[in-house]
Amino acid sequence: MSGLVKKVPNPEKGARYIGLLDAALCNGSWDEVPELARKVEKHAPQRKCLTLAARTEAQAASASRRPTSASSTTATSIHGLSEAVPKLLEAISQAEAQHPDDAFVARACLAQIHWIQEAPLEALQALPAASASAVASHDAEKGGPATLGWLEVCEVKAAYIRAACLDASGSQSEARESYQAAVSRTPGYRTPELRRWTERLLGRACVYTVKKLPSPSIRDLSETYSAFKAWGEFWQRAASSPSSDPSGNLLDVSRRQVWKAYYDLLSTVLQHDLIYSPYSNSPSDAFIFSNTILPQEQRTTVKQRQRSEMCRVETVYESLLLEETKFPKASQSNSEVEEWTTQVVSNWRHFTGLEWTDSDLGEGGRNAVSRATVDILYRAATKTFHSTPILRQLFTVHAALGEFDLAMHAFHSYVEIIDKAKARAEKTGKQQIGSDDNDTAMLLAADAVRLLCRYGDRDQAEKANEVSSIIVRWLAQLQPTTGGATQINGNGNGHTRQTSQSVESVLKPETLATAYRAMGISKAHWAHTTYESAERTSLLNTAVDQLRHAQKLDPSSIDTVHALALVLAETRDVPAAVEVVRSALNGSVMLKGQAASEQHHERERRLLSLWHLLALCLSAQDKYDTAAQICDAAYKQFGNSSVLFGEAPKQQSLDPEKSKTLSRATPGIVDQMEGSEKESILQIRMTHIHLIELMDGSDAAVDLTDSLLGLYSRLFGNPEHVRIAESRPPKTAATATPSRLGGTLRSITGSIRPRSARSRRSSSAGKTTVRQRSLTSTESAGDLRPSTNAQSIGPPISITVTNEDGSPSSKRHHHGHLHLPFHRHQHNGTSARTSATSIAEAKENAKPNEHNAVAAQVTQESNSSPQQPLKEIEHNAAHGDLPPPPGHDEQPPVQDVRLPTPHPASASTLPESHLLPMHERRQKVGVLIKTWLFVAGLYLRADSAEDAENAVERASKLVESLEVEIGSGGDGINAQRLFEKGWGSSKSIDELWADVWSAKAHIASSRQQPFEAIAAFEQALSYYPDHSAGIIGLSSLLLDIYEQRIPAEEPLPTPQPAATTSGSLINEAQPSLTRPNTATSTDPSRRPSLVSDGRPQQLALRKKDPTPAELNRLAARDRAYMLLSNLTKLGKGWDDSEAWSMLARAHELSREIGKAKQALWWVVELEDSKPVRPWKEVSPGGYTL
Repeated sequence: MSGLVKKVPNPEKGARYIGLLDAALCNGSWDEVPELARKVEKHAPQRKCLTLAARTEAQAASASRRPTSASSTTATSIHGLSEAVPKLLEAISQAEAQHPDDAFVARACLAQIHWIQEAPLEALQALPAASASAVASHDAEKGGPATLGWLEVCEVKAAYIRAACLDASGSQSEARESYQAAVSRTPGYRTPELRRWTERLLGRACVYTVKKLPSPSIRDLSETYSAFKAWGEFWQRAASSPSSDPSGNLLDVSRRQVWKAYYDLLSTVLQHDLIYSPYSNSPSDAFIFSNTILPQEQRTTVKQRQRSEMCRVETVYESLLLEETKFPKASQSNSEVEEWTTQVVSNWRHFTGLEWTDSDLGEGGRNAVSRATVDILYRAATKTFHSTPILRQLFTVHAALGEFDLAMHAFHSYVEIIDKAKARAEKTGKQQIGSDDNDTAMLLAADAVRLLCRYGDRDQAEKANEVSSIIVRWLAQLQPTTGGATQINGNGNGHTRQTSQSVESVLKPETLATAYRAMGISKAHWAHTTYESAERTSLLNTAVDQLRHAQKLDPSSIDTVHALALVLAETRDVPAAVEVVRSALNGSVMLKGQAASEQHHERERRLLSLWHLLALCLSAQDKYDTAAQICDAAYKQFGNSSVLFGEAPKQQSLDPEKSKTLSRATPGIVDQMEGSEKESILQIRMTHIHLIELMDGSDAAVDLTDSLLGLYSRLFGNPEHVRIAESRPPKTAATATPSRLGGTLRSITGSIRPRSARSRRSSSAGKTTVRQRSLTSTESAGDLRPSTNAQSIGPPISITVTNEDGSPSSKRHHHGHLHLPFHRHQHNGTSARTSATSIAEAKENAKPNEHNAVAAQVTQESNSSPQQPLKEIEHNAAHGDLPPPPGHDEQPPVQDVRLPTPHPASASTLPESHLLPMHERRQKVGVLIKTWLFVAGLYLRADSAEDAENAVERASKLVESLEVEIGSGGDGINAQRLFEKGWGSSKSIDELWADVWSAKAHIASSRQQPFEAIAAFEQALSYYPDHSAGIIGLSSLLLDIYEQRIPAEEPLPTPQPAATTSGSLINEAQPSLTRPNTATSTDPSRRPSLVSDGRPQQLALRKKDPTPAELNRLAARDRAYMLLSNLTKLGKGWDDSEAWSMLARAHELSREIGKAKQALWWVVELEDSKPVRPWKEVSPGGYTL
C-alpha cells in the first residue's frame, strides 16, 4: 500500500516544484531543469506542456551557444531541435484551453526554435497572439499555479523574436513599430534571464534604429534616442547584473557595439549643435537647436545633462573597449581604438568651442573636459603600438591646454615614427598599416611650427626652423625619383615648378599651401631672432617667396594673407602689402549677408589683425585720415557695437541703490575671445588714438585715455585680480597742485593723484645696477577699475587735419579711401572724425558682465514640416507703417527647421590654446602694463609729466606683482626665469622692467634731468641689455656728453663759497679740452667734467696724452657706438630708424663720414615706410593668427 501511496500526485509538491522550475528557468540554471521537470510531471501531470517547453528551452539554450572550437556540435544541436517541434505543437493544442500560460510559454519556445533555424516566417506564425499578462490573469481565475517569472521572460522573448523576424522578412514599418512599442514600456530586470532578454531586445532596437535612420532630422534623431535612452536607463537599474558568458550567444547583440552606437548618436547630436529640449513631451521632440531662446538657467541645466550623459556613455564604452581589446602585434593596428580617440577629440573640440561655456560643462569647465580627454588618449595608447593618430591627438590636446612642452614631446615621437614608416614604405613599397597619410603628417608639422612661433621664445624659434626643415625633407621625399635637382624655396625656377606639380599630385592643394605657409612663417620668425644679420635679408626674401606660393595654392586663406602682408610691410614693400590686405578684405565683405549672419563672426574675428595692418600701412603712406577710418571699420564689420561688446543691464533709475534692473546684461563677441584676440582689439584702439594725436594734437589723444582703459576693463575684466603693492604717497609739506590733465586720469582710476612735488630716488640709488625692489608686498592692492560712465567723456572730438605749414586744411583731402561694402562710403574728409569717438562711447557703455543673456521662454514645436511660424519682427511703429525687413517679405516670417549639415572642426586646425593659469595671468597683466605705458607716453607728449609719472608707477607696481608671484611659485625664482619670457608671454619680467625704467628715463629727460635719465636707462639695460628704447635713449645722452652738451658726471651741489677763495677756485676749475683728432679747444662756457677738477693745468696742455675728461667723452662715444652697432644687427633694431639715425650720428662724431651717409640713406628708406606704431603690434602672435 505504501508504494501505491507514493505514486499518487501531491498537488502541494507540484505547486512547489513548479515554482522551483520557474526559478530555475528565470535564473538560467539549465542543468537543474530536467530533474525539476520530471518532478513536476510526477506531481502535476496536467502541466506536461510546461515541462516539455522547459526541457526544450534547456536544449535551445545549449544550441544557441556560439561554437568555441572547430569540433563543436552546435549544428547538430540545432538540427536536433526540429524533433521537438511536433511535440510542442501537440502539447500546445492540448493545453491551450486549460492552461493558456503553458501554451504561451510553449509558443514562445517554438518561435525561438524557428528563429534559431533562420525561419522568420514560421517563427512569426508560432508567436502567441495574446500577451503574457492576459494568460496569467486567466490562469489566476482558474486557480492553478502560474509561472509568473518565466511568463514575463517569454513576453520579452516574444517581442524580441517578433521584431527581429519582421526586420528579417522586410516588413520595416511593422518592425519599427514593434521596436518602438518594446522600448516604450520599460522591461524588468529582476532575474538573470529577464535581464538577458531585455538586454537583447533593447540592444537590437538600438542597432536597428541607427541602421534605419532615414535622415539626421530632429524627429528621427529623437526617435532613435528614445531607444538608447531606454538602454541607458536599463543599465542604470541593472548595473550589478553579471557579465555575459564569454562564449557568447547567437541571439546576443554585442554590448560594445550598442554602447558605441549610443556614443555615435550623442556625438551626432552634439556636432549638429542640438541640445536636449526642456519641454519634451513625446519621443519625437527630444532635441532643439542650440540657438533656441531659453532662460539661461534652463539652458545650463539641459547642457549639463547632455554633458553628463555623454560622460557616462563614454566611460562605459571605454571600459568595454579596453577590456575586450588586446595589445596588437607590430604588424597590426587597433583601428577601433584609433577611431574611438578620433571621435573623442572631435567631441572635445565642440565642448571647448564657442557654443559651450564653463558653466555648461559642469565642475571644472573646459579644463576638466580637456584633462579627461588627455586621460582617455593615454589609456588608449596602452592598447596600440606606435599609433600616429593618438600621438597627433595628444599633441593637439596638450597644446590646447597650454602644455606646450608635452605637446612637442608628442610631436617629436610622431615625427620619429613617421620617418621610420616612410623609410620602410620606400624600401618595401607598401604603406604601413595605421600610419597617417602624407597630408595629415604635413598639417601636423605646420601646426607645430605655428605653435612654436606663436607661443615660444628664441629657443622655440630655432626648433620651428628645424621643423620647417622636416617639412622640406618630407616634400623632397614626395618628388619622383627621376626628377632633377630641385629647390623647395619657391624661387620659381623650372625645376621648382616641375616639383610643385608633382607634389600637388600627391598632396591636396590646401595641405601644400599650409606647408609653404609654415615654412615661410618659420623663416620670417627666425629672421627676427637670428644673430646672423647677414642672413636676415635672404631669410625674409625666402619667406616672401614661400608665402606667395602658399597664397597661389590657397587664395582664400586669411592666415597666409596675414603672414605675407606683414612680411611685405616689414621689408618696406608697403604698396604690395596694402594690395594683399585689400584683396582679402574686399573678398570677405563681398559676402554681404553671409558674413553678418554668422553667429560668432569667426571670419570677422580673424580679420581684425588685417584691418589693423592695413591701418598701419596707410599711416606709413601718410594717409592718417583713411587709416583712422580703417580702425573704425575693424569694429564696424561686426555691425552694431552691441554685437561686439554686448549690452549693459538697463536700470530704471540712475541711483544704484534705488534702481531696478529692467533687463540683464547681454554678452558680446569679446566674451568668447581668447586673450590674444582681445589684445588685438586693444592694439587697434591704441593705433586709433595715436592717429588722432597726429591729426588733432596730443590734447585730443589724452582725452581718449579714459576710453582706452575702460576698453581694457571690458575685455579683460576688473584688474583687481592683480595683486599690486600700493605705495603710500610720500608726505609733503603742502598740498600738491593738481596738474593740467589730472582730472582725466582720476576719472580713469579713481586713485591716482597728480602732484607737483614727488619724491625721487637719490642719484646714488639711481646709478646702481642691482635690483632695488622688494620681492614681498604687504600693502593693499589699488583699485584699477576704470570708469566706464559715459558722462565722464567730453563732447565728440573734432579731428582737424592740418597742412604741412600747420594751417587747417580747407580743401577736401584726397587720401586713398578703402571702399567698404558693409557701410555707406563717405566722400567728405570728416568721415574719420565723426566716428572718432563712436567706438569709444560704445565700449564705455558696454560694461563687464557676469551673466549671459536671458530671453523670454519660447517653446519650439518639432514637426515634420520644414517650416514653422515665428513671432512678428518687432518695430517701433506699426507693421503696416513700415516696409518689411530685407529678406522677410512675409509677416510674421517662417523658419526652416530642417537640420543643417554640421560644420565639423577641421582635424588639421590647431584650436586656440588656453594658457596655463600663470601664463594667462602674465599675459593679462602684460597687456595692462603695455596700456599704462602707452598712456604715459600720451601724457608725456602732452607736456603732463606728472600724470605720465603716475601711469608709469602703476605699470611698475604691476611688474613687481608679477615678479612676486613668480618668486612665490613652487619652482622658486632665478635669473633665467626672469630673463626668459616663457610660453605664451609677450615679454619677460626683465624686459617689462626695462620698459618701465625706459619710460621713467624719458620722463626725466622731458624735465631736463639728464643724469636721472642716464641712471634710469642704465637700470633698464641692466635688466634687458638689448632693449631698443633704452639703448637709443642712453646713446643719445652719451653722444651729448661727447659733444659736451652735458657734463660727463652730475655736478655736485654748489656750496656758498667764501669771499676770499671763490675767485681762485673758479679759475682753477676751468681747464680747456680738445676734441679727438683736433687741436681746437672746447667752448669755455660749458661746464667741464668734475673728474679734471683740482688737476694741474699742465696736464691740459699736453697734446699726446688725453685728459681724463677727454677719455670720459671718448668712452661715452665709443659705448654709444657699440650699443647702437649691436642693436642694429639684432632683430629688434635692424629696421629701427631711430637706432640707425643715432648710429649715423655716432659715425659722424667718429669722423666716419662714409658710414654715416650709408646709415642716413638707410634711415631715409626706413622712414619712407615707417608706420605710426611698430609692425609687431599688429598681432600678439606675430605672423600667426
